Amino acid sequence: MEITEEDKQESLRISQIITKIDKIEEDYFKVEMDMIFNQQPFLISLIMGYSLDLKPEELEEMMKITFIIREYFKDNEKIKRNKVTEKQFEKINKKNIHFLKSLEGEVGQVNKSKMIASDLSHLNSKALFAGIILRFNSQYALKKISIKIKGILLVGIMSLIESFEEIEKS
Repeated sequence: MEITEEDKQESLRISQIITKIDKIEEDYFKVEMDMIFNQQPFLISLIMGYSLDLKPEELEEMMKITFIIREYFKDNEKIKRNKVTEKQFEKINKKNIHFLKSLEGEVGQVNKSKMIASDLSHLNSKALFAGIILRFNSQYALKKISIKIKGILLVGIMSLIESFEEIEKS
């Protein structure tokens, strides 16, 4: 796989967004939550769902990841006009879960790797997803989450990113 200049620029943008979100203070957080509530209310539902299953420090990290995703897409005009819906998210999430289940039947790591690479090839926001994966591997609160819960969270994150991308493409 070749890394293009565009990939490098996108990675820099993701790094800047992550740094910005990591530095948010309580006042900014409240303003941001209000904006999310008005512009993309499904994200609040997602965060509320996380609060049922995660410890406070894990929830904080998932909130930051949600903010990172929103920050990445928020300037897109189509996303300003259209909201991610629960129905849209669930449809994409089911597709992603089905894909993961299909991997269980595959023999050999090479075949699985090829299938994953093929599935990720349609994702326009690869740098965003890679930045989030890096966060899962570097933030203590996320590193200590069980592999099963991590998998569930990452499928949800991927589904959220794909939901925003679907709006961008429409």
